[in-house]
Formats: sequence, structure tokens, C-alpha cells
Amino acid sequence: MKKIIIGLIIGVFILTLIPLRVDPPRVGSPSRVEARFPDDLPVFSAMPDSPFYFLKIWYEKVVIFFTFNLIKRAERYKTFAEKRAYEADEMIKEGKTDLARKAEEAYRFYLNKAKETLEKAIQKAVEKKKEQLKQELDRKVEEVMNKIRQSINL
Repeated sequence: MKKIIIGLIIGVFILTLIPLRVDPPRVGSPSRVEARFPDDLPVFSAMPDSPFYFLKIWYEKVVIFFTFNLIKRAERYKTFAEKRAYEADEMIKEGKTDLARKAEEAYRFYLNKAKETLEKAIQKAVEKKKEQLKQELDRKVEEVMNKIRQSINL
């Protein structure tokens, strides 16, 4: 059973690296998708009307799960939100309003997650700065106390 599950996971990851729908690049320029979304992630450009679109969403969830840096995670949420906005526009152009509406909902979800993640990162930075300031003040208090002890012993 474990071998089957591991095989399925590896298969999904391999499939996510294969672009299913890529706009043909113009001579000397990247494709529209690549030009709009510079990211260090591979381009997997299945659209919401593709039967393999769920693989793209799974891939994004896995990427988010394994992104531990909060700033980088927020950037990825933002990038994924922009991709959903692009997909919504494309679905509207093709007359698929239900898929466009779902892509817009995903867009809002990713933007909210990006905002929440940035707020967490800011809160952690403030707490870290407070801790550093507290440690610095403790060191200064200790230095002053040592000087007082030395002056008393003289």
C-alpha cells in the first residue's frame, strides 16, 4: 500500500512539471504566462477548464506547505493570486463564467492568505526586535551593576 501511495505522489509531481497548455512564445520573447509571473517555480499552465487542473492546485498547495520563510510564502500566495486573476480573465474571454467565478474566489483567498502571512511575518519581526532590545537592555543593566559593584569595592 505504501509503495502505491509513494508511486502516486511521485507521478503527480512529475505530471505537475509538464506544462499542459502554454501559449506559444513569440520570437525573442517569453510566453504570456512566463512573462506575467516570474517565479522560481516551474510553469504549469493548466487552465481551470483542463481535466488536470487539480494537479496544478495540489502542486501549489505542496509548494506553500514546504515554504517555511513567511515572506517567501506571502510572495508565493501573491503570485498564485495573480495566476488565478489571469485564469479568471481567460475564462471570461472563453465565456466560462462559472470557472471564472471560481478562479476569482481563489484569487481572493490567496490574497487574504498573503495578507495574513505578511501580518504574521511583521508580528514575528517585531517580537524578535523586542527580544533583541530586551537582551541589549539586560546587558547594559548588568554592565552598570558591575560598575557600581566595582566602585563600591574601591
